[in-house]
Amino acid sequence: MVDVSRVLILGAIFGIHYFLSSRASVYWGAIFPGAYVVYCGWIFTTRQVEHPIQAILWMLLGLLFIVVEWGVGRDAYKKKQQNELNKMKTQDI
Repeated sequence: MVDVSRVLILGAIFGIHYFLSSRASVYWGAIFPGAYVVYCGWIFTTRQVEHPIQAILWMLLGLLFIVVEWGVGRDAYKKKQQNELNKMKTQDI
Protein backbone atom coordinates (compact mmCIF):
# COMPACT_ATOMS: atom_id res chain seq x y z
CA MET A 1 0.00 0.00 0.00
CA VAL A 2 2.88 2.33 0.72
CA ASP A 3 4.26 1.81 -2.79
CA VAL A 4 0.95 2.82 -4.38
CA SER A 5 0.82 6.05 -2.40
CA ARG A 6 4.41 6.87 -3.33
CA VAL A 7 3.65 6.32 -7.00
CA LEU A 8 0.58 8.55 -6.76
CA ILE A 9 2.52 11.29 -4.99
CA LEU A 10 5.34 11.13 -7.55
CA GLY A 11 2.79 11.18 -10.37
CA ALA A 12 1.13 14.26 -8.89
CA ILE A 13 4.50 15.98 -8.45
CA PHE A 14 5.52 15.26 -12.05
CA GLY A 15 2.09 16.37 -13.31
CA ILE A 16 2.29 19.67 -11.46
CA HIS A 17 5.88 20.12 -12.59
CA TYR A 18 4.91 19.56 -16.24
CA PHE A 19 2.07 22.05 -15.88
CA LEU A 20 4.38 24.68 -14.40
CA SER A 21 7.06 23.97 -17.00
CA SER A 22 4.65 24.60 -19.86
CA ARG A 23 3.71 28.10 -18.66
CA ALA A 24 4.98 31.33 -20.22
CA SER A 25 7.57 32.03 -17.54
CA VAL A 26 10.50 29.64 -17.49
CA TYR A 27 11.00 30.26 -13.78
CA TRP A 28 7.80 28.48 -12.72
CA GLY A 29 9.30 25.24 -13.99
CA ALA A 30 12.48 25.88 -12.00
CA ILE A 31 10.67 25.51 -8.68
CA PHE A 32 10.83 21.71 -8.54
CA PRO A 33 14.43 21.27 -9.72
CA GLY A 34 15.55 23.92 -7.23
CA ALA A 35 13.59 22.33 -4.40
CA TYR A 36 14.96 18.91 -5.33
CA VAL A 37 18.55 20.16 -5.27
CA VAL A 38 17.97 21.76 -1.85
CA TYR A 39 16.36 18.56 -0.54
CA CYS A 40 19.21 16.40 -1.86
CA GLY A 41 21.78 18.74 -0.37
CA TRP A 42 20.02 18.59 2.98
CA ILE A 43 19.88 14.79 2.89
CA PHE A 44 23.55 14.57 1.96
CA THR A 45 24.87 17.14 4.46
CA THR A 46 22.93 15.69 7.39
CA ARG A 47 24.51 12.33 6.55
CA GLN A 48 21.25 10.43 6.23
CA VAL A 49 22.77 8.18 3.55
CA GLU A 50 24.66 4.93 3.97
CA HIS A 51 26.67 4.97 0.73
CA PRO A 52 27.57 8.46 -0.52
CA ILE A 53 28.36 7.38 -4.08
CA GLN A 54 25.09 5.52 -4.43
CA ALA A 55 23.18 8.48 -2.98
CA ILE A 56 24.84 10.90 -5.39
CA LEU A 57 24.00 8.68 -8.35
CA TRP A 58 20.33 8.41 -7.29
CA MET A 59 20.17 12.16 -6.77
CA LEU A 60 21.65 12.82 -10.22
CA LEU A 61 19.20 10.37 -11.79
CA GLY A 62 16.27 12.14 -10.14
CA LEU A 63 17.58 15.52 -11.23
CA LEU A 64 17.96 14.20 -14.77
CA PHE A 65 14.29 13.16 -14.84
CA ILE A 66 13.16 16.55 -13.53
CA VAL A 67 15.31 18.55 -15.95
CA VAL A 68 14.22 16.42 -18.94
CA GLU A 69 10.59 16.96 -18.01
CA TRP A 70 11.27 20.68 -17.69
CA GLY A 71 12.67 20.67 -21.24
CA VAL A 72 9.66 18.75 -22.55
CA GLY A 73 7.34 21.30 -20.93
CA ARG A 74 9.26 24.19 -22.48
CA ASP A 75 9.11 22.52 -25.89
CA ALA A 76 5.35 22.03 -25.52
CA TYR A 77 4.95 25.73 -24.68
CA LYS A 78 7.02 26.78 -27.70
CA LYS A 79 5.03 24.48 -29.98
CA LYS A 80 1.75 25.85 -28.65
CA GLN A 81 3.00 29.41 -29.13
CA GLN A 82 4.11 28.63 -32.71
CA ASN A 83 0.70 27.11 -33.48
CA GLU A 84 -0.99 30.28 -32.25
CA LEU A 85 1.28 32.41 -34.45
CA ASN A 86 0.49 30.22 -37.45
CA LYS A 87 -3.26 30.63 -36.80
CA MET A 88 -2.84 34.40 -36.63
CA LYS A 89 -0.87 34.44 -39.89
CA THR A 90 -3.45 32.36 -41.74
CA GLN A 91 -6.26 34.65 -40.59
CA ASP A 92 -4.34 37.72 -41.77
CA ILE A 93 -4.04 36.31 -45.31
